[in-house]
Amino acid sequence: MHVALISRDDSLKRLCREVLATLPVRHRNLMVASPDEPAPAADLYVWDWEPQMSLPHLLGRQGSSLAHMLAIDRQEAHNIADAMDETTCAAVTLVLKPVSPAALRTFLEQGANHCDSPGVETGRIGSLRRDRDTILDSLLATNLRLQEYDRDRMNFLARAVHDFRTPLTAVNGYCGLLLSGEFGPLTRAQHEVLDRTLHSVRRLSRLATALFQWSSGLHVGFEFQIREADIVECCRQALHEVRPLTDEKSIAVDLDLQAPGQPLCFDPALAEQLLINLLENSCKFTPRGGCIRVQGFPAFWERRAAAVSQNGVLIERRRVASQRANAYRVEVSDNGMGVRPEHLQTIFQEYTSYGGGGDRSGSGLGLAICKRILAEHGGEIFAESRHKGVTFVFHLPFSRPVAGESSAVDRGIHLVA
Repeated sequence: MHVALISRDDSLKRLCREVLATLPVRHRNLMVASPDEPAPAADLYVWDWEPQMSLPHLLGRQGSSLAHMLAIDRQEAHNIADAMDETTCAAVTLVLKPVSPAALRTFLEQGANHCDSPGVETGRIGSLRRDRDTILDSLLATNLRLQEYDRDRMNFLARAVHDFRTPLTAVNGYCGLLLSGEFGPLTRAQHEVLDRTLHSVRRLSRLATALFQWSSGLHVGFEFQIREADIVECCRQALHEVRPLTDEKSIAVDLDLQAPGQPLCFDPALAEQLLINLLENSCKFTPRGGCIRVQGFPAFWERRAAAVSQNGVLIERRRVASQRANAYRVEVSDNGMGVRPEHLQTIFQEYTSYGGGGDRSGSGLGLAICKRILAEHGGEIFAESRHKGVTFVFHLPFSRPVAGESSAVDRGIHLVA
């Protein structure tokens, strides 16, 4: 299956690579081109719509029998939908920007099924074709309306959570003042109660901030800088943050951290938050008196994935021929309940819950934000589960993201959970 992406947006290019790599298709190839260049021949087309593009000209070059997805701005949605006739509506899917992984995955999955078993149009009677076109036209309008409703819902959630964060900040400040002895000495019991209250408020504040930033598209104007930092110190600081959780359940934590051996560039605050999220997840599902093991060491990370070409040059293949360490690998393991193999990928999706007595997915954003943090650093995260317990593994590359991979520094993103 050959997929052509016509876009200038590095983040959309990265999203296409990530989603395409998850599809159960043996042969897949992503070709990236600028809107100023001729579109390459492909089975599926993803167009990052720009105002100067002409819809009839755009689709006329490749033919309406091929599948196209147009990523458009909300204000252009109805104009483009009105410009599409019965011929093009059957071949075009409209998606509002920013493109969600779910929408892109659905389009590519449908395209993959069509490539595996193309439909036969000959022999179809005209009335059935007209009915099909009418249904597709109605589905197109419904899909756009649902996307608009979803965008309005997310905007409302962002405003509501933003207002919710203000009193949390005040409570956090007052607890801190009381604990500091600003208003007089405290008994041991009072100090313990306030300390637990402050811990809970901070956790709720992190969740509210995560909801706000996720619902506002993760672009909220906070800037950070990827720089050379100490990953071992970040692991120790993260463990210090979750100490109340481990102490409460008498969980033993074993740290086995090796020095990277070469410069490792990342954002320390995000790396610490990533580790806190993983440790909190492990603490939540580790039984009382259990254990958590954190290992860190230089390793070779196999980055070979789906074939990707840009300007006729194959990219995103193995960077080096040798298997010399090119990333720092961190493993966070626990002895809690395991995860069924079919759910190991879905636990990193936001708001995902697969139910059952062994449900480790929850309904929060912790693991989803972990995945986003690693993506912004050009790394990866995945989970492994055997008979008992789960091991979360992530790689931080030693080198900075290469050209074509969206950098968190360029977009000024800040994530917490």
